[in-house]
Amino acid sequence: MDYSVILSEVFSSDLDGIIAYLMKSAGPETAFRIGNELIDRALEIGESPFIGQPVKKRVGVRKVLLYRYIIFYDVNEAQQTVEVLRVWHGARNPKSLRFG
Repeated sequence: MDYSVILSEVFSSDLDGIIAYLMKSAGPETAFRIGNELIDRALEIGESPFIGQPVKKRVGVRKVLLYRYIIFYDVNEAQQTVEVLRVWHGARNPKSLRFG
């Protein structure tokens, strides 16, 4: 049941921010390793799109974890696609999280 995976512009922007933060705090090697792992995890969702937990108060949105990062995504069964919406560090204020 492989679904096509679409990485949203907001996901890409979130990822850029995470990498920039990690470059300063942990160095380039760690920043690129974690950045690549987040991309890999996002793309893997297409293999098992319903593995993530549903997000309360966000109909259709699901989430998976990698380290302390939460990857939010939406599944379109009719088109057999997964749109990766956001990647969010779990320590950030969830009230400031917005979906397009």
